[in-house]
Amino acid sequence: MKWLLKWFWVLSVVMLICIPFKAEGQFSFEENPLIQKQAPNFTLKLSSGETMSLNQYRGSDPAIIFFWATWCPHCREELKTLGKLEEVFKKNNIKIVLVNVEEGPRLVQSYMNKIKLPYSVFLDEHSEISEQYSIIGLPTLFFVDRGGIVVAMEHGLPDNFMTMLGAVAVEK
Repeated sequence: MKWLLKWFWVLSVVMLICIPFKAEGQFSFEENPLIQKQAPNFTLKLSSGETMSLNQYRGSDPAIIFFWATWCPHCREELKTLGKLEEVFKKNNIKIVLVNVEEGPRLVQSYMNKIKLPYSVFLDEHSEISEQYSIIGLPTLFFVDRGGIVVAMEHGLPDNFMTMLGAVAVEK
């Protein structure tokens, strides 16, 4: 009887390891439906209180749309990276569009003051824009070229982001 129980246990563990989970397929194999399409415009309140649209903020400049939250440790690391590259973004006319997901203006503004980042933050308090952009997890970055086309989606800032945006590198 012990022998049968032992084999049942081993077989169960092997099955759990070998059978792919449905959610795993979403992360690994599905491409975001916005790739190579026009980035959906949105209008949200900023953490400063004013209301602005993506197109109004971005104009015709390339942009990185960064979906994040203060509780997310990987988001905090990406924010540090974006902060370090602030001058590169300015020199290359790349707009950084921070979209905070499901957090209120006080918390977000307090956090931004604490980390001393100069970027405006769009507040997606009810995840409407996150859903429109088919966000699966945080952090998520969308790379939008001058024409407003989403050229890529990543979960971290890749080394080749300038090439992805079609930007001509200006001295760092």
